Amino acid sequence: MFTQALPGGFCARWVMGRYDAMALTLKQLGALAGVHASTVARVLNGDPDQRVSAEVRQRILKLAAEHHYQPNRIARSLRTKRSAVVGALIPDIANPFFALVFRGIEDALAKRDFTVILANTDDQPEREANGLAMMQGRQVDGLILATARRCDPAIEALAALGTPFVLVNRHTEPITPNVVAPDDFGGAVTAVEHLLSLGHRRIAHIAGSDAVSTGYARQAGYLTALQRHHVAHDPALLVEGNYRESGGYEAMRRLLQLESPPTAVFAVNDLAALGALRAMREAGVRSPEQVSIIGFNDLTIATQTSPQLTTMRLPLHEMGALAAERLLAQALGEQTPTEPIILPVSLIIRESVGPVPA
Repeated sequence: MFTQALPGGFCARWVMGRYDAMALTLKQLGALAGVHASTVARVLNGDPDQRVSAEVRQRILKLAAEHHYQPNRIARSLRTKRSAVVGALIPDIANPFFALVFRGIEDALAKRDFTVILANTDDQPEREANGLAMMQGRQVDGLILATARRCDPAIEALAALGTPFVLVNRHTEPITPNVVAPDDFGGAVTAVEHLLSLGHRRIAHIAGSDAVSTGYARQAGYLTALQRHHVAHDPALLVEGNYRESGGYEAMRRLLQLESPPTAVFAVNDLAALGALRAMREAGVRSPEQVSIIGFNDLTIATQTSPQLTTMRLPLHEMGALAAERLLAQALGEQTPTEPIILPVSLIIRESVGPVPA
């Protein structure tokens, strides 16, 4: 490490092959650019009301990049009364579904120079409450929650406090405007109608908990599709298996033990579907020759199993990004949502579904 004089008498440290960004202040960067520090701040913050020439703007951006300038977040938060930090609560970071949603959140926030802190709740109300308390203690500018239940006192408390928040993937009942979620009901109807079109009538559903909107809506879509096509619902074919591979595995074992097993299965998500496929392999049941199976979410792992999984595709990265953008619009006073965002889902046909066995 060594120091080097910069124009105007300033010094920066050379650390690990680049100038140490902490050595340069906003005022010093303004002196280098020949403008006031406030002009530099407006340019770097993308202020739409800035009145500087294109040449000055480019000079400021070039100098900031050359010297690896980073804003003093503490000073900025004292000035703006904002932390530029958002809190995100998700049920299970080990689930690749939430990793993709979180990446969308992070990418969208980075474009506005916001950062995000993450808390994993394991879908436990106590951990959710602790995570919310921690984030509020850090004075985050808003919250993105993927943990909501259809009836959720924690969400009601946030609303009563006037805290900016957005629900992503799941929502409370009745649905509120600050929601970004997939069309769970419509996607479930599409999945089951695809199985019906191939001649299946003994169609099982490995369900998620109806305490959350995803499980409730996908189960409702399953039942609605059967009803529309005048197929009687057998309660024995509806088995709760949670959202993990282990839940799908245990649910499928129960279904295979029925006196009249299903010829097709609609699983609440891809992880449950993969667990079901494992149970079928252990029982010597082939897919799709004996039992077809369809999942929901279209995770990368859906193409890495044998057979490759037919599933419903969700725009996971987009869902996270839209949630972040909607939260910032609230937190910065730019816009108040008036309608929820419900994203369409699409059927992805692969190898795990076929005609009803003869």
